[in-house]
Amino acid sequence: MVDGVQSGRLDLGLLGLGRPLPPEVEVQVVIDQALVAAVPHDHALAGQRSIIVPELKGRSLICLPMGTGLRAALEEACAGAGFAPRVAFEASEPHVLGHLAARGLGTAILPESAVASARSELHVLELTGPGIRARMGLVWRASGAVSPAARAFIAHARRHLPDLG
Repeated sequence: MVDGVQSGRLDLGLLGLGRPLPPEVEVQVVIDQALVAAVPHDHALAGQRSIIVPELKGRSLICLPMGTGLRAALEEACAGAGFAPRVAFEASEPHVLGHLAARGLGTAILPESAVASARSELHVLELTGPGIRARMGLVWRASGAVSPAARAFIAHARRHLPDLG
């Protein structure tokens, strides 16, 4: 999507942010929340309130696929702790990640808001040391032609959506 915005094929996009964006692309962060780990209530980690990133090493993880901002944030945090995450399952929908974890298939790494409806099935652990953030942003080209509709949408977003970046 970033390539499409950069090249002018797309006027704007809404995407998960993980790695830095090129300077030709502007962003307004519209979602910024903590990532958490989620396990079933009978899991060995269910007695803990939090887990540090290095403790994810060697665990079967359930997360969003490659190319998503959440996955990039997870991989960056794990790399900072000296390991690559062991991803057992991927799903494109955060709520599905929680359902897979509730079935005992691994530890789900997902945005905090995605576990709100599944707390009866899951024990949620804060991810610390360092904490990992899930961020989504509205992106557009910093310069060049933009359609009138995109220009109006960007102006509306700047006025009415919080910039959490």
